[in-house]
Amino acid sequence: MRAEEGFQFQPFRVGNPWGEDAALRLTILRLMLTNGLDAPTVSRLFESLHSFGARCAGPYADIAATLDNPTQEPTLVQYDAWGRRVDRLVTGQGWQRLKAVAAAEGIVAESYDTENARQGQGRARLGQFARLFAFARIVMFGPVSKVVLCPVSMSDGAVRVLELHGTPAQRAFIPRLCSIDPHLNYTAGQWMTERPGGSDKGDKFVIDGFKWFSSATDGDIALALARTDPDVSKGTRGMSLFLIKIRDDETGKLNGIRVHRLKRKLGTKYLPTAELELNGCIGELVGELGRGVATISSVLNITRLYSASGAVGGLSWGLRSATAYAQTRPALGGSQLSQLPLHTDQLLKVTVLYRTFLQVFFSNALLMGASESGEATDRQKMRLRLLTPALKAFIATRASEAYLTLIESFGGQGYMEEVGMGEMLRDLTVERIWEGTPAVLSLDVLRVVTQSKGRALREFLEDAVAALSSLPAGIRQRLSKDIEQVSDAVAKTAGVVQSLDLARHMSSNDLRFTRPLLDVVMAINASVGLLEHAAWLSEPASVDPLDIVRLARLGGRDDLSAQAAQQEEMARLWISGGHGDLARLLDQLASTVQDDAGKTVRLASSSVYSWGERGNADAGVAAAESKSTSTPAASRTVPLEQAGGAYALKAKSRL
Repeated sequence: MRAEEGFQFQPFRVGNPWGEDAALRLTILRLMLTNGLDAPTVSRLFESLHSFGARCAGPYADIAATLDNPTQEPTLVQYDAWGRRVDRLVTGQGWQRLKAVAAAEGIVAESYDTENARQGQGRARLGQFARLFAFARIVMFGPVSKVVLCPVSMSDGAVRVLELHGTPAQRAFIPRLCSIDPHLNYTAGQWMTERPGGSDKGDKFVIDGFKWFSSATDGDIALALARTDPDVSKGTRGMSLFLIKIRDDETGKLNGIRVHRLKRKLGTKYLPTAELELNGCIGELVGELGRGVATISSVLNITRLYSASGAVGGLSWGLRSATAYAQTRPALGGSQLSQLPLHTDQLLKVTVLYRTFLQVFFSNALLMGASESGEATDRQKMRLRLLTPALKAFIATRASEAYLTLIESFGGQGYMEEVGMGEMLRDLTVERIWEGTPAVLSLDVLRVVTQSKGRALREFLEDAVAALSSLPAGIRQRLSKDIEQVSDAVAKTAGVVQSLDLARHMSSNDLRFTRPLLDVVMAINASVGLLEHAAWLSEPASVDPLDIVRLARLGGRDDLSAQAAQQEEMARLWISGGHGDLARLLDQLASTVQDDAGKTVRLASSSVYSWGERGNADAGVAAAESKSTSTPAASRTVPLEQAGGAYALKAKSRL
């Protein structure tokens, strides 16, 4: 029997990610309308997003398909035919074309005040909504970008750092980083990970050492952390940030950089990742000396949101792929897989998670936009600081776990490399590691809480209580059990944290409670977001339902009613249906927070307003961090014979 005879699997193709995903459109619509963006502007932005989604599903997906070949992976040519060291990086044509697409589409430019923000017209026109619009595009582009968004994210972060801390000469790089001309566009690297190991802004330094992990090695500039204080006991306080030009524009020679080797990785195969030797590399100080970690924090906020966007977009693509396959795959009895509850129940679990991602991710993007445009209150800025690391950890871990369910839904076809599910799983897995593992990010959450003397967490819980109290009567009646459970979870969280003996945990280096604390914060955040979205769909205050139907391209008022009912079911499944694991996470948090007698604290309701008045624990957190995490990017100003890692020496003269 010939292979083409008998039963044939029907191939599937996912379509426009904007047109196929009403939940995505409605989430963006609610956040825009309820925060004051006028309907005509929303309509213009939605038309742009629809067109961009069509390009992602069409020509950009076709470019991505040309990279499905090991010959397109990057290679390193270290020597030329005459034995000269050249360290020439060769990337696939598809990779280069996708980098050009990212530039031409203004992926970075759309978030800034620049003439190249031609789609939404940038921060000057959109204010806080610039980031929301930009990240809607990023989520759609991610699944067909082949991880080109990695260098794009670092370029975006570099623009923000230079905008805030750069000298006029350093800010001159911003137009190149935001250029929509692929021939002029610059991309940036971010060098923060190494083997352990009084100046004005703009002073040039000579940097020597070794960078163990450098993503997007084909960039044009890099922001690098290096140690400038020989006293290593100061930890991150002895680090400074430098702007490095990778190559000389005229000669093309590397700036004191040798590419040691390319990394062999589980995924992100087309992204060049290398080990770099720095020997006489010239870098220019950005910000204040010894304040490198604080200066680069704005990069981390942006790249962490990009990392989360990769997981959101990847899960969207996988879920739409699995749904399309289920509608074409025959099953026993002449039915389609999409008609079998045993099959669709597994996809429903992933759908609930994806709907949760939409609420927490895009609300965070809006907060970032408000912060960057100067529209955020102090309370909103504090919320952004708390939730950004928590969001990245929450989304990255759950997306990669859920992807196994999606692969399983294809049966054997999901295991086939050509289908694309395996590659997406590998690429999603790195999001658990990039920009901090969940354990490291949980320490970031603790740092925000302690440095604010508990204010960050206290205000977050207060905001949750206020949001639940503001829900309209209709949904309060229909989802009373779920709202009560979330309210109880807020009170119990406050009670557990109130009982926390932070000093004891610090002294014993037992910070296990930080991970479940992060998870509980995000589970509550997700629950409130799902309820607010469901309430708005069923009772949209100050908005004509017909405007929602028109702007979101729904089929009519009946379709809107169906979307509202569906969203209420998503909230119910997440909260009382157990998908959000609120009860388990609270138990886990309680079990890692013990009183002086060593007994697990009892989950009891408590005021959400009192914790944090017991004193500042900053010193304890710093001590715990030094025990629990390795010092990032440490370049030492010590004699060469004593330097175990990398070090930085100030140039003898301005160069």
